[in-house]
Amino acid sequence: MIVWRVGHSKALDDGVPSGPYTCKNVDEKSSVRLWGMAGDHSNSTHPSPYADPLLRGIASYERCGFNSREALNTWFDGWIEALDSAGFEVWSYEVPDWAARVGRHGQVVFDGREAVEQSRHTFTPEQAALFN
Repeated sequence: MIVWRVGHSKALDDGVPSGPYTCKNVDEKSSVRLWGMAGDHSNSTHPSPYADPLLRGIASYERCGFNSREALNTWFDGWIEALDSAGFEVWSYEVPDWAARVGRHGQVVFDGREAVEQSRHTFTPEQAALFN
């Protein structure tokens, strides 16, 4: 399956681009732009992998992503500009079905060791996307 993930353009977390919630190895100037996002995303439409019964948690070698670009865009709605300015990009990976679990709202937990990068994109400005 194709998994879409937000990851940092330079900072790595165990060989995988660092995610926007942990910001592991992301410089403070960049990560401060995302303060408040985790609070905004602590509700029923943004369940953690532990709060989503379909995902059943997350292991240290697993990463979070989404089953479509649309699900990723919906999840991060309102935070796209902050993510972009903090150096985050959108990555797509090919992941074997057996190495991924799909939860509510399109969130996917996948084995990062099994993921093969397919593409990498900068964010599309939200306003410009309305006219494409």
